[in-house]
Amino acid sequence: MATYSERLVELRTEKNLSQKAAALDLGISQALLSHYEKGIREFNMDFLCRAADYYGVTTDYILGRTESRAGFSSTEFDDRDEDAVFNTRSIYRAAIMTHERMNAGSAQAGEHADILYAITLYRTLFAAAQKGYIPKRWFSIQPKYAQSASLAVAEIYLNDFPEKTVNARRYGGPEPKSIEAVIKGVENIIRKTSGNI
Repeated sequence: MATYSERLVELRTEKNLSQKAAALDLGISQALLSHYEKGIREFNMDFLCRAADYYGVTTDYILGRTESRAGFSSTEFDDRDEDAVFNTRSIYRAAIMTHERMNAGSAQAGEHADILYAITLYRTLFAAAQKGYIPKRWFSIQPKYAQSASLAVAEIYLNDFPEKTVNARRYGGPEPKSIEAVIKGVENIIRKTSGNI
């Protein structure tokens, strides 16, 4: 496991921030941040919480107690028999696992994944509103633009997706069953719906 000083350096460099800029944002001097990043001084709880919020990770991640930036334990990512079945639980677990891997690659990849997940949920909610399951008044974009605009934004974020930067040793081995189940399940739906793929 990484030390807190290694994690602080890792998180700052992922955001392409200088020590001076990060220190200013975190409300401390550059010299003090340098001491934290070198392991010369230990920080207090106030700084730990500010740094976790600033970098978008858990305090346990900064402290080196977990590899999960979002607060999931490694056992939550272990394959389960039910993950091989395409259902709500496998979709949820595949989304979490994929998000964790993207966040481990780079902060920008994690942010892009968040936006793409949100757009997918937006499109689902939009469809639900059109069928009367939720109020249409919740949407401020006119229906004739909502679907096409959300697709256009998704395309922008997909095209600008950062290159993979995950250390191969960190995520070696076979893909989790839930991810495979989701891919196969959605491809089956696409084939049934499209008919010509």
